[in-house]
Amino acid sequence: MSDNFLEPQALGVPCPKCQRDLQLKKGRYGLFVGCSGYPACDYMTAADFDPGTDARCPECQQGKMVQKTSRFGHSFYACDQYPSCRYSVKLPPVAEICPSCGYGLLLRKKTSAGERLICAKDTCDYKSPVK
Repeated sequence: MSDNFLEPQALGVPCPKCQRDLQLKKGRYGLFVGCSGYPACDYMTAADFDPGTDARCPECQQGKMVQKTSRFGHSFYACDQYPSCRYSVKLPPVAEICPSCGYGLLLRKKTSAGERLICAKDTCDYKSPVK
């Protein structure tokens, strides 16, 4: 056995889909949590699963924004209702309404002058004062 190989380890947590045990597994892009009933049950999530932010998705109004990692290692925030909603942003979302245009999401942007909130809508140019 090599150091890169990892046997699935039971976590003692039931799968939300089928109630079988969830396991910590190693895949092509690193560690993940998957159902022990695979392939009958295809539930899986990231090993460092973040339940999400308190920000709702401004597009579908049903999902919440959760942090994800691309295959290149960059983090981004996307709606947890994927694939029915494909909304995503690169900056951390904040659950506030834009005072300028009324869009339902602001983004936290760090600049050399400090941190500020900007509107997630491309056509709006709202920027909060530097904190």
